[in-house]
Amino acid sequence: MNTNCNDTFATPAVYMAERPDGYDITFEIPGAGKGDVDLHVDGRTLRLRTTKRPAEKPAGFREAIREFDPDRNYAVTVDLPELADPSTAKAAVENGVLRVAVAKRPENQPRRIEIG
Repeated sequence: MNTNCNDTFATPAVYMAERPDGYDITFEIPGAGKGDVDLHVDGRTLRLRTTKRPAEKPAGFREAIREFDPDRNYAVTVDLPELADPSTAKAAVENGVLRVAVAKRPENQPRRIEIG
């Protein structure tokens, strides 16, 4: 996993799990919604970048304790495993968590062999 990004972006937490037929990649991007996420695949490299506009604060707003910076942007690149088929990537974001599913190339997926 390569986490090179410039100083204006934070690196999100990234988790990858292997399934028999593919991979699940999860990114923790608090405060980001569908319109904030830019996700690209180039070869076997998955690139994530979020761009959020700072939220407008009401007049007289005073900030208390917060768990994360809602205006923070994230960027990270992830190298997919060799067995992954990047053309099958599907993604969804909900509650600041981006989930990406990538299937293994068909020739690498488990299959049942019929006995004749």
